[in-house]
Amino acid sequence: MESLQIPDRSTSLSDRPTSLSDRLISLPDRNERRLKLQASRQDLKRKLSDNALERGSKQCVQLRIDDLKLEREELVLDRDEMDWEADRKLVDNRKYRATQRTINGRIASVGDDLWKLRRELRTINEKDGKVSILTPDSEGAFVSALLHLYKDPASSRKRSSAMQSEMKCSTIEAYNATGSATNDSPTKGWLRCQVTGEFFPDELMKAAHIVPASLGTELATYIFGEEKGTRLFSVDNCLILFASIEKAFDNGNFVILPVDLKETPIRRWRVAIVNDSRRNQALAMKSANILGDLDGRELVFLTSQRPAARFLYYHFVVTLLRCRQYKQPGWETVWAMLKTNQPWPTPGPYLRRSMLMTLAQAIGNVDDAEIENLVESNTFRAETSLAKDEEDEIARRVEESHEELVKVHEKRSLGLDDDDEDEEEEA
Repeated sequence: MESLQIPDRSTSLSDRPTSLSDRLISLPDRNERRLKLQASRQDLKRKLSDNALERGSKQCVQLRIDDLKLEREELVLDRDEMDWEADRKLVDNRKYRATQRTINGRIASVGDDLWKLRRELRTINEKDGKVSILTPDSEGAFVSALLHLYKDPASSRKRSSAMQSEMKCSTIEAYNATGSATNDSPTKGWLRCQVTGEFFPDELMKAAHIVPASLGTELATYIFGEEKGTRLFSVDNCLILFASIEKAFDNGNFVILPVDLKETPIRRWRVAIVNDSRRNQALAMKSANILGDLDGRELVFLTSQRPAARFLYYHFVVTLLRCRQYKQPGWETVWAMLKTNQPWPTPGPYLRRSMLMTLAQAIGNVDDAEIENLVESNTFRAETSLAKDEEDEIARRVEESHEELVKVHEKRSLGLDDDDEDEEEEA
């Protein structure tokens, strides 16, 4: 059977797009750039309105793809402009974050439409014999990831409540969440939060995923490496947390870091607050009145089971990128953590190098020089990679998965049900 041909997309730092600082410096010329984009889009729309253009044809689909790419570029220009204004104190932080969230939502929506067209174009090319037909029996690199991107419906990213319930039971058993580190017997049916160490009723406890399960094992395998993505639905990717602690974790208000800078493998983990605006968030617990009280708190483990370091590292990186993206109070301090690598002294090949670079540009809107240290210390190089547009789509889905978690928690806070939320949030 013909193998899928996957081009080598690994690139040097010099091959990457213009840095953020360069873009900000050139912002006085943004109006000229915007006019050029608008003129190009008007030209595309004229071609798309041509009656001679066959709807659904390869040419038509390609023109629509080109139009959406220009629309996305316009939105990125809007985002850069907001950065330019924020750096000059021309807009307050609250307005900045609200506007950026709106812009990023529009970019994600355009990206979703763009990928639907790319899937359609792939189908056309398969029928025309331009590319190999992609099936579960195809041979070549990254077949599972490609199938997930091009063939699987969006609904396949959902998990059943039964699967999640089983996951929670397995995690409770693995961490002995019903056990106590003291002679005091916990109340029957209560579970211990691994961050606070306190017991709460089972219905208030969550089997919190470190990496969103909605990414799926196929994309997780591409991000983390062969056989690593299959651990996405295991206790390696879970912690038992009280509901409000899970919310703070999913919202990126704190990360989990190694305690011992020299420990290998890492056995002890601690909390590090990274969003200063949430330090005074009320918790009203025996051991913590506010979220800030948990800063530096060591997690409680009663068994040999530990979460996977690569998954906690992923959460650390994505959280800090998102802190920068929305300029959360104190983001400069936490960004310095990411650049120096000091809080994560045990380097390991946790993430695919090309994906970390793509995530940094898509989520954090940063240039390569700022994360070069991380790239060399905590990523692995691969001889082959997916095409750039395919890695861009994975990065979009990563960001989308985290935004969806934020929305789920916002709706819960308002007492609203979300029928469309991932089942991973139901346990």
